[in-house]
Amino acid sequence: MKKLIAMAAMAAMAFGAVAGEHDTPQVSGDYAQLAAGEAVYAGNIAAVGTNGCAYAVNTSAVGGTLTVCGVFLHNAAKGENVTVQRGGFILENATGAGAIAKKDIGAAAYSVATNPWTVTKTSGTKTVGKVADVRDDGKVVVVVGR
Repeated sequence: MKKLIAMAAMAAMAFGAVAGEHDTPQVSGDYAQLAAGEAVYAGNIAAVGTNGCAYAVNTSAVGGTLTVCGVFLHNAAKGENVTVQRGGFILENATGAGAIAKKDIGAAAYSVATNPWTVTKTSGTKTVGKVADVRDDGKVVVVVGR
């Protein structure tokens, strides 16, 4: 018991004394505000470039690595602020060998086409998120930006 008390005292000294209750602000983390690196359009998959600006996943206008971060909620011209939302989105399913099935839940979904936004289980294109579900109508729920 003495050893436990000594360890607790050492931990308190290492982390400093807690000064009571704190009002720690919380946000959902489901939205990000970014500057558009190019003209972007609502509903397109958004990615952050190495410069911290938002681009459409299918763009070739920015070099380096693009990290998918969500879906654009509104249109924005280059340099304007744009809101990006993370979470589950319903996307079209590829056909043929690349079609996503229930057994693919948890696997990566890759972009195939942008109008309508279509995903496949076949790698080789940009990963847009993880498969969360395949609906009865064949559409795929993909968690984008997490």
